[in-house]
Order: sequence, then structure tokens, then C-alpha cells
Amino acid sequence: MTWPVVATVLWAAAFAWYSQVYMLLAIVLLVVLAAVIWLRSARQELARLGLIIVPALFFLAIRLTSASEPATWGSFGQRPNAEGFMIWPFEQLRMATVQALAGVNPDAVALTLGLAIGDSSLASESLLAAMRDTSLTHLVAVSGSNCAIVSGAVFLALQRFGVRVRVLWSLVALGSYVLLVGSQPSVLRAATMAAAILLAYLSGRKVNPLVALSIAITVLVIVSPEIAVQYGFALSVAATSGILLIAPKIYELLKPRMPRWVSLALSVSTAAQLLCFPILLQLQDRIPTYSLAANLLSEPLVAPVTVLAILGVSLSWFPPLASTLFWLASLPAALIAIIAQTFSGLPMSTTFWATGLVGTLSAVALVIAIVVYLVAKNSSIRVSAVAVVSVLILSSASMLTVEAVRSAIWPQHDWQIASCDVGQGDATVLRSGASIALIDVGKFDSKIDRCLTDLGISEIHLLVLTHFDQDHVLAINGALKGRTVGRVLVSPFIDERPAAKAALSALHVRGVKTTNAYKNMRGTLGTATWIVLSPSMTASEAEDSNDASITMLFRFADYSLLALADIGEKGQMRLAENIDTWHEGWVAEHDLVLKVSHHGSADQYAELIEYIRPRVSLISVGKSNGYGHPTSRTLKLLGRTNSLICRTDQLGSISLARNNKGFTVANTAAG
Repeated sequence: MTWPVVATVLWAAAFAWYSQVYMLLAIVLLVVLAAVIWLRSARQELARLGLIIVPALFFLAIRLTSASEPATWGSFGQRPNAEGFMIWPFEQLRMATVQALAGVNPDAVALTLGLAIGDSSLASESLLAAMRDTSLTHLVAVSGSNCAIVSGAVFLALQRFGVRVRVLWSLVALGSYVLLVGSQPSVLRAATMAAAILLAYLSGRKVNPLVALSIAITVLVIVSPEIAVQYGFALSVAATSGILLIAPKIYELLKPRMPRWVSLALSVSTAAQLLCFPILLQLQDRIPTYSLAANLLSEPLVAPVTVLAILGVSLSWFPPLASTLFWLASLPAALIAIIAQTFSGLPMSTTFWATGLVGTLSAVALVIAIVVYLVAKNSSIRVSAVAVVSVLILSSASMLTVEAVRSAIWPQHDWQIASCDVGQGDATVLRSGASIALIDVGKFDSKIDRCLTDLGISEIHLLVLTHFDQDHVLAINGALKGRTVGRVLVSPFIDERPAAKAALSALHVRGVKTTNAYKNMRGTLGTATWIVLSPSMTASEAEDSNDASITMLFRFADYSLLALADIGEKGQMRLAENIDTWHEGWVAEHDLVLKVSHHGSADQYAELIEYIRPRVSLISVGKSNGYGHPTSRTLKLLGRTNSLICRTDQLGSISLARNNKGFTVANTAAG
């Protein structure tokens, strides 16, 4: 028990120091003391588990510290920049690897590289989103299996030599692999743990994997204390702890009921996901519904991809052979991509779970209750655990039922504004009488087409392409599918990017003409009126396409809508300078709906938002996006105005209707 205690205390101290939540240290020390005393009367497995997973619960502190920005997935699977004289040959090897890559399709190539060296830079945003929505992201983060393959291959290849030589060269191979893939928390944990096992073998001792994990935690926290507050490290430790301590218990339960290989794969996946659950809630507020099924189907495909891809990396100096190995590895990798995309595209691919401190505490309670049930022998304790699990699951089910009811009534028959769930992108629909305006179309044809179909739209009277970022215009064909288009407004900013050319070409092929929008341009939409607030006729004031995106004010019978596209703080400051020309008199006296700029990024002009005080704020944003949108700064800013915040990542597609009592909101279920 010594090493788990040391690891827990050190991790607690480092986390408390770096997060400045010092009370946690005292709490954890008390928990450790209680667990040590508990050893005299309880099963060792339960006590050990308690000692290892306690640090994972530290992430409650993120919910308790207002200064922290929300966590993002942006750094997961990305290799940090490394410097030093030893890096050069590994950089050359990485370059040779990328040049030798081959595969059946781009997604398969991206996954092959990810499983080999943890580099997800070639993966498309849609593929990464699908992986997140099915809990398959761990596949593109180097872990214990990669380190086992590298060190094990060297160890077996040197069978004719003595133990010292085999261990030494296995350690060299392991260190080289770490330098190649970069200092990702998961690979540091896995490599340090593997090194501990190899050194124990060298000394003629057998080391308990749990002790090896504890040693890895201890060493890494001492050498690099800041790792204590990194999500990748916490997830890696939690998943490994689950596999070591919970998977065998789950396997024993499942073994009599299903084939051995199914029960084994399911127990490993369930155990890892169970212990990661409270931590993952800090990164995403919804639960992947089909994660177990996706992992079960993907698991048999991972080993051949990883082995072939690592062989390809090691032979990258011989491109023909390496390319052949990469191409072979891409075959099962392509199937993994298909599995992720298929399950993420199913209805209700993610399930609601309460957010904030309450959601995290309930998740922790659920995990503890399940663990207690698995390891406890006392029947009364197990019954209590089942009761806790049942209550928490029923609570989640009731929330899910509420979502289903909301989805059934979406949209309201009298809706006037709809924010389509198009993932990380924008698509806002306005209706005045029989007239329809569509502001941006998102990135995915199927998503915008489905939303417009559900809204019953066959004709778009006014189409506004605010600027030519992919997440605003790439789905132009989906928006135009089976629909007629009247007037089209585009930004006057000169944009030569492929997305701009593709969008304009799609309109041209259909014989649709475009008009450059400019400040003070006016028009009508049914009984509503609209005015362009920016950019100018030449957009010369704009620094980039976001800054030159079209912002508009729509005035309905008794409220208005301000659509800010993607303009940042500087652009919003320009709007504020002329606020008396568009936010005076009638507009200032009536409710205002705000389409929040740039998916809720931090680049907002606080004084403008606080001045206009929107009644409703619509944020079009992709769930589990890699940008940290919407940021806590923007959410707090909107919260200070008492605005009702509606987010597509949480609610799915959203529709607003107006009556004499104010606004009513309906939504589909996100996912």
C-alpha cells in the first residue's frame, strides 16, 4: 500500500498548489488516512482503488474556481513542440513517416498516423467530432498498448541476449518512442509505468501493475508537478486504474452470460470509461450513448492498425515498404472511422447529464456506487449501492424524457427564429409571414438540409453568407437542395479561399446572382425590416474575413434580432461607436435577440453586450469542439445581462416563438 499512498498524497499536493484550491489537500489527506485505517476491515482492492481514483475527483475544483477557463479538447492527441539536440533525428523520422503515409482514404490515413504516434493533425474536424461522440478519442492518444508493442518487440527480438541487454535496449526503444511522439501526458504515464515494470524484471522481482502505476504517478509529479492538473494525465491514470482494478470484476460478472472475447473487451472498455466519466464531464456536458458498442466493435481493429503502423514508422526510411505497411494498416483504420461516423450520426448519439458541480458530484457518486457494488461482499452494502445507482439513472432518464418531449414539439407552429444545429458552424433561419431568411449554412450538407426540411422550408427569399469560412458556407449545396433562392448577400471582402470559390460556384451553377452587402443597406422580409450594420462598401476597415463578416439588425413587430456573424471585439467596437444610429428609440425599448458572435468565443466587446442587454442569446456551437467555445468569459458576460442563453451544443436545433407573454423556446435533442 506504500506506493499508492505516496502517489495520492503527492498528486494531491501538486494539484492543490497549481489549482490554488488548498482545501483539497486537507480533504484528500483525510481520505487517505481513512482508507489506510479501512484496510484493517475492508477488502484491499476497494481501499487501493480509493487511493488511486481520489486525484481524479480533484477536477471538481475546476467547478469551484471562477478564474478557470473551460477545458477544451484542443490539445488532446496533439504533439507539443519539443526542443533540444536529440529531437532532430526524430523530427526527420516524423517527416519521413508523413511522406510515406498511404491509405484507402484520408480518414483512414489520419487514424493510422494517430494510432501509431498519437498525431491527430491530419484528422478532419468531422472525424475528431465523431470520435469524441463515440468515446473513441483515446485511440489517437498514445497509451500503454503502444509502449507495450515498442518495448515488447525489442525485448522479444533480443531473446539470444541476457536480461540486462534486453531490458536496456527495451528502455532505449521506449525513450526513443517518447521523443518521437512528444510529451503527451498519456505516453509519459505509460512509458514510466512500463519502465518501472522492466526495471523490476531486471532486478528479478515481479511488480504489481498497480504499484507500477503508482510509481509512474509519483515520478512524474516530482519531475513535472504541473502534470497534476492536466486532463490528459488524469484520464490516462483513471482509465488505467479502471482496467487494473474494475475490469476483472466486470469480466467475472459477464463471463457466464456471453462469449469470452466479448466479455473481456466489454469489461475493459466499461471499466476505463466508468472511471473517466466524472473527468470527461468537465470536457463535455453530454454522454456518448453508443460508446460501449463503438468501442466493442473497434477494439479488434486497433491491434492490427497499431502494429502495422508502428512497423511502418520504424521503416519510414524505406518508403515503398513503409507505404505498403501503412496502406495495410489503413484497411482496419477505415473501418474504425466508419464505426465512429455511423454511431455519431445516429439519433440521440449523446445523452444529457446534469452540468456544473451537481452533475460532477452525481457522476462521482454513480462511479463510487458501481465500484462498491462490484467489490463489496456485504449484501446490505451492495443493495445500498444498487439503490444509489438506480436513483441516479432514473434521474438521468427523466431528463432524457424531457428532451424527447421537447424534440417532439420542435419547431412550434408559430416559430420566427431558428438556430439550426449544424455542429461547429452557423445557420440561422428567420421567418416573417411566408418569407424566409437564412443566415449562413454551416459546414455539413446533411445537417442544414435536415434542419430546413424539418422547418418545412422550400423557398429561401433572402440568403446571407456573412463570410466565407468553411463552417459558414461549405454546406451551400445542402441548403439549396430542392429549394429556390431569391436574393443573396455576400461580404465585399476579397476572399480567394477554396470555400469562397466553391460557394459562389454553387450559386452560379444554379443561376443565382449575389450582391455585396454594405453598411446601411436596407430591405424587408415579409413584415419585418432589416439593415446591414457592417462592413462598409469596400470592407477596407476589416483586418480579416471574420472582421468583414456581415452583421445585420432585423426588426420584427415587437422585438429585434442582432446577428453578429463572426465579428470580434474590434468590429463590435465599431458598431458601438455608431450605436445611436441603430439602437435608439424603438429598438432600445423592445426586446432584443442576439445571435452571439463567433460561436461564443472570448473575442467580444463587453460594453456593447452590456449596453444592448439581449433578452435571448443564441449560440451556434459544436459540442465537444476543439476551440473551447463558448468560453466562460462570454457566458459570464451574457449572464450579467440576465439573458436566456440557448446553445445548440446543449439543446440541438432551437426555435423561438413570440407571444404576448414573451418568447417560448423549443428544441430538438442535441446529438
